[in-house]
Amino acid sequence: MPAPVYGIVLTGGSSRRMGTDKATLEVAGVPLARRAADALAAATSVAIEVGPGTTGLPWTLEDPPGSGPLAAVVAGWRELVRRTGMKLPAVVLACDLPSVTSELVAWLAVSPGDSSVVPLVGGAVQPLCARWSVADLERAGAQLVAGERSLRGALGPDTVYVTDEELARAVGRGLTEDADDPETLARLALLPPPDGDDWIGLGRATLPTQDAVEWATLPNCGAVVTFTGMVRDHAEGREGVEELVYESYERPALARMAAVVADARARWPSIARVAALHRLGSLGVGDTAVVVVVSSPHRHDAFSAGGYVIDTVKATVPIWKYERWRDGQDWGTGAQPVRTL
Repeated sequence: MPAPVYGIVLTGGSSRRMGTDKATLEVAGVPLARRAADALAAATSVAIEVGPGTTGLPWTLEDPPGSGPLAAVVAGWRELVRRTGMKLPAVVLACDLPSVTSELVAWLAVSPGDSSVVPLVGGAVQPLCARWSVADLERAGAQLVAGERSLRGALGPDTVYVTDEELARAVGRGLTEDADDPETLARLALLPPPDGDDWIGLGRATLPTQDAVEWATLPNCGAVVTFTGMVRDHAEGREGVEELVYESYERPALARMAAVVADARARWPSIARVAALHRLGSLGVGDTAVVVVVSSPHRHDAFSAGGYVIDTVKATVPIWKYERWRDGQDWGTGAQPVRTL
């Protein structure tokens, strides 16, 4: 049952650094704003959009429109209080969080105490992916009337700040990082590269399998081979697997994945495009954990290179999985020392 807390998603920003409306940008076929709205709807008692109404949630606007995120937070909370007659804390999300999940929202919502709970991303305060207390929401309204516009200034002295490591242990790593420019969005959401023939990625959003196939399909290629690795409901000696959690040292992992693809190109020079994408964080049965796509003029090279890439990624890239099954939890039984190429 959703926690007794409000949800507020902000979709009315100008998106100047992105160059287009962030709210409508899609990650794995779902607009960013809708991803945030769905996470809020699943984990809060009632949620609202502050913006033009792009998410399917009830919506309202700050007054005047475009007056900034503090005004938007206050407008959303006041509208929810008006509709329900209750003053509740609120989980506030910006619309540029490609990895946000309902599990993160639920964790923020039920964190103990009456204070605001605010994640830190690389040491930076993230007030637009946070739970705001009633006291701080009321303080925000008073400061807005007084002409203040600072989000951080509205957070009281008893605010609980959660580090990257604390949040990673609770719900996973990288869920609160925002994408406020095209480069960051591409890294977090696994968007196709703007140029080049290698698409290497680690991310916590749903893997864009169909996008990878379309990206790899070229007029001079008669073969596009796709491998998708799925989470199954059992492992060696473990029946009833319910969840896998993948973690990684991301920078060396990406470098190793790029080296695997480069080695495949040296072995099969005819291959055209190669995508090697791996998901991190919590996955359920049936979720896609890894995607490899290889295109080539001829099928033999595409099959051979694709098989080499997935086998070598599995054996050499520092990605580990933690399994939770019906009778317990532990590291995956298939775990092995990572070897070099």
